[in-house]
Amino acid sequence: VAMKESPVVVCGAAIGGLTDLAETGFCIYDLQRMHDEFDVDRVDENISVLEVDFFRANSFVNKTDDEIIDLTLQAVSLGLNI
Repeated sequence: VAMKESPVVVCGAAIGGLTDLAETGFCIYDLQRMHDEFDVDRVDENISVLEVDFFRANSFVNKTDDEIIDLTLQAVSLGLNI
């Protein structure tokens, strides 16, 4: 489990060599561990409820929602080493 130690992971800028994250850092929050209302039945280990907050995200502010979702999934994958 990538977030075993803490429900929050802080990632600095330039993670994974992604151009859009050259100056952008982010935090990943495991909402299932932080808030009871997001606690999903743990029988299905393929479900995660995460929040990702980017800071200094001006490099991708003009991207479409789908492009930001793709970038977010890449960032989470890199941040959690999955």
